[in-house]
Parts: sequence; structure tokens; C-alpha cells
Amino acid sequence: MIFKNTIENFALIFEACKREFKMIFSDSAVVMSYILSTLAVAFFYSYVYSNEVFTDLPVAVVDSDQTSMSHQISRMIDATPELHAAYTTASLEKAKTLYQEGIVKGIVAIPKGFSRELQKGDVPAISVYGDASYMLYYKQTLTAVMQSVGTLNGQVEIKKMISNGIPMQQAMHTRRPFGIVGIPLFNINVGYATFLIPIVFIIAVQTLQLTAMGILNGTLREKRIFAETFSYARQKFSSVFLTLGRAMAYLIISMVLLLIQIVIVMHVYTFPQRGNLWEIIVFLIPVILSITFLGMIMTSLFRRREDAIMTVTIFSIPTLVLCGLSWPTTAFPVWAKIVSAFIPSTLGVKGFISLSQFGASLSEIRDVYIQMWGLCVFYFVFAVLTNRKYLRKENN
Repeated sequence: MIFKNTIENFALIFEACKREFKMIFSDSAVVMSYILSTLAVAFFYSYVYSNEVFTDLPVAVVDSDQTSMSHQISRMIDATPELHAAYTTASLEKAKTLYQEGIVKGIVAIPKGFSRELQKGDVPAISVYGDASYMLYYKQTLTAVMQSVGTLNGQVEIKKMISNGIPMQQAMHTRRPFGIVGIPLFNINVGYATFLIPIVFIIAVQTLQLTAMGILNGTLREKRIFAETFSYARQKFSSVFLTLGRAMAYLIISMVLLLIQIVIVMHVYTFPQRGNLWEIIVFLIPVILSITFLGMIMTSLFRRREDAIMTVTIFSIPTLVLCGLSWPTTAFPVWAKIVSAFIPSTLGVKGFISLSQFGASLSEIRDVYIQMWGLCVFYFVFAVLTNRKYLRKENN
């Protein structure tokens, strides 16, 4: 009897998985928004940010001062690996024209009287106009100019101290009492893609899978065919095995998509992958299951297919912020930390980055892994209740 029940339960799981697969691949909107879009995001984002560090970015230097000091700062900017002073002019309007035509990616403006104010002990300003439409252009321009200006400031201060009778060696030590050696860990090139792309992988799978599940569930609710589709699940605990079977379909698809991103995309674009692939797979299982069970719970929100697209898209950006991409999670208010704890991608990103980028082992992030399974079980319980509700509701 026990053996027979076990066989029937496994049959129920595989039947639910088979029907979910059939619904997914028979709906072109789901295939497009889930599978194809996830792959497109992985390859497109990786391609856009594949040049992690730009060198010799062309800029225009507007030298309104035309002194030896202004020429020196212009040469120092050109000598940085980040920028190339492709054009030097005294006309800001000409520099604007070059920028608007796309010939240069930024403008550095040295004001008239720059050298005189510097010699008087005042603090003159150098204006930097960077292309903020592309973060990497803006970052490179601002970083190079700040380095050049900082070096020039140091030279001026040392010259002043020497002119006051302080020996050169003492002046240099006074200006810079200790040396700083910056060693970027795990992101040697300080590349934006190495920092961003692994996070995008998890967020993309979560957002697009929830969208696809919302479209399917919206269809089932709109046509009132949920109970008809899963009519064989009528036993006492059938909703449990129905939930597991439906989840298995998404686990297989999302795991394949993530493996394509980790094994192929990261290799093609030479992004670092320092972790053990098997441990990464083991960690991703509760991540995908949590997303899947959450998607089943969100069925109540989607009465029509299009509701899922609008709802999930609206919350995709806050989800991205709550995972700690643009602001450290330690600086979050208490309510934001509580909300983020219930979003699978928050722990998913943390664990995935630790394994794939930091080279940590699964035992070293044991607390994150346990929390991930806890969230998975939490959503599983409510997913079972949700599936049971719709089975009974439509049958009645």
C-alpha cells in the first residue's frame, strides 16, 4: 500500500511537471518573455558592458587661460590612461559642437585666470562635462581629471613649501606622509561588468520567470481552467505533489538558463568565475524554487495575462535596489531590510556573488544557504495553499 501510494505521488509530480512544460512551450508569449528574453538579457547586457575599462577616451580641453600652468594640466590629462586630449581649443562652443557630433565624449574647461588664482593661493575650479548617458564614459572622464588635478595640487604645495625654505624631501613627506597602495580584490580591473553582470543574471531570471508564471496563471484564471488542467489532482495531499511537479518544470528551465549564463556567457565575455560549479548549482536550487513558489502565490494578483507584465515590471527596479546593487544594505532602514528578506533575489544575489566571484565554498556561506532554504519552505507552504484554493474554488 505504501509503495503504491509512493508510485502514485511520483506519477502526480511528473504529470504536473509535464503539463506545466506543455503550457509553457505552447504559449509563445511565455516562451518570448521567459526563455528568449532571459537569454537576450544575458548576452545583450554582457556585450554592452564587455569593455569594462575604457582607455584613451577622446575629450576636448577648453583652455581659456593659455598659460604654462594650463598647458601643463592639459598635458597631464592627456597622459592619463583613461583620457586622450584629442582637441584643445579656447572656444567652449567649438567643444560643444565636437561633443554633439560624437567626436569627443567629454569636455574639460580650464577657466581664464586659472594660473593667476593658483599663484595667489586661491582655489580655481576646473569644469568637467561628462557623458552621463553612459556611466563608463562619465566615470573615466571624472576620474582622470580628478587624478590630474590632485597631482598638480601636490606639485604646487610642494613648490610653495620649498620657496619657504623647507627642504624638498621634508616638503614631499609633509604633503604625503604615507603612501597608499590600492589592491582591488576579486575585481582586478575595477570593471563595471564584473560587478554588475552576475547580479543581473539572478534578477533577470527572477523577473522574467515571475512574468511568465503570471501570464500562465492569468490565462488559467481568466478562462477558469485551473481545476480542469490539473483535474487528476484530487487526492488528500495532491496539492502538495502538484506544487512540487509544477515547480520542477521551472527549476529545470531556469537552471538551464542560468548554466548557459554561467558556463557560456561568462566564458565568452571573459568574466571571472572563481567558484565550484557544482556548489553553485546546489545553491541555485532553493533560489529558483523560492522564485517559483512566490510566483504561484502571486496568482491571486493576476486576473488577466497582461496584469503580470505590468505588475512585475514595476517592482523589478525596487527589487534591484533592495539586493544592494546601488546602495549598501547596511544603510537600509529597518522596513527595507525586512522587505528585502522576503525577496528571493536578495539572498540569491548574496550567495551567488560569494560563490562565483569571491570563490567562497558552500560551507562558508552556510548561513545564507540555510536562510535560502527557509525562505523556500516558507513560500512552499503558501504555494500549496494557493494551488489547493484554486482547485477547490473551480470544482465548486
